[in-house]
Amino acid sequence: MFNEYGLNIYDFDIYSRRISFFYNKRDKVGTIFGLILTFLYIIITLILFFYYLIRIIKRSDVKSHESTLYSQGLPSININPTLFYFAFGLEHPLSLSRYINESIYYPKVYFIKQEKKNGIFITKETIPLKVERCDVIKFGKEYQSQFTKGELNNSYCLKDFNLLLVGGSKYNQSSFIQIKTHPCVNTTENHNHCLPQNVIDSYLTSGYFSIVLKDIGLNPLNYSFPIIPTIQNLKTNVDKTMCRESLIYVGIVEVKSDVGLFSNLIKTETFLQYRKYSQSFYFIEETEYHEGKEIFAAQIKLEEYIHVQKREYTKMSEAFSITGGYMQLISTIFLLIYSKKFKNTRNKY
Repeated sequence: MFNEYGLNIYDFDIYSRRISFFYNKRDKVGTIFGLILTFLYIIITLILFFYYLIRIIKRSDVKSHESTLYSQGLPSININPTLFYFAFGLEHPLSLSRYINESIYYPKVYFIKQEKKNGIFITKETIPLKVERCDVIKFGKEYQSQFTKGELNNSYCLKDFNLLLVGGSKYNQSSFIQIKTHPCVNTTENHNHCLPQNVIDSYLTSGYFSIVLKDIGLNPLNYSFPIIPTIQNLKTNVDKTMCRESLIYVGIVEVKSDVGLFSNLIKTETFLQYRKYSQSFYFIEETEYHEGKEIFAAQIKLEEYIHVQKREYTKMSEAFSITGGYMQLISTIFLLIYSKKFKNTRNKY
């Protein structure tokens, strides 16, 4: 009954044993074609493995995800010339070249610390900061090519600073940099060195105030140096009849890279990036102008939001898994090719 359907009752014996036949004392029959497929299989396996190994070492494959998060705590960051550097000064109304001439104007820079009381920020401390003639070297080698020769020599920069920018409007503490520009006024302190008033007016009536910020762009594909050096040149015209006020926001950028080859190993790098710029103005009386009232003021503040970029790279386990998947597919294809070519080999032996 069983043979009628090609079955045998002994086929149900789970303790049955296979019978092997030997040909020339071997239990397998090899062929030249089979050897060729075998060597091809090994070569392709090695090529795939080393291909992914090289890409892992070079960090060529990256999965990048960017997000902007509201800071969970009080946002703060230490700034210094390496992390954040900026230049500022007036530009000539005709040539648009920067100039330093304290017989025409002079800057004052402060670091302001504030606390919020009853919903209003109260200044707690005002710290004067020293300025100097800019040196392009302090911007860093990667930024030097973005300036023309001598461009920064006629601009002001902060001298040897290390400051803690803190908070924002939603927090109870805040600290920021304040820049003020005043027309020259003759006093006994400056030994009455100001130029004639009509000359000062000619410079300050239609010139420009420029702030150049050290900034970055993000390049997730570059493993060793994920930032793109760039600068922001923010300009506003000046006029002796009004005071221009600029509000500049910078934000924290965290680049989180999974640098582990076998398991997760997070490396975090922190940068500062330009965010936004706004302007306002108010009119000043001529008497205030002649008394040295500032004609330009700027504040550099920290934004409450943190920009996070996460980067993940292919790990060794993924390389083994991907290579194994490809080789399983190739093995199946080779097996079908072999079976098709030698479909009658079993019957010959």
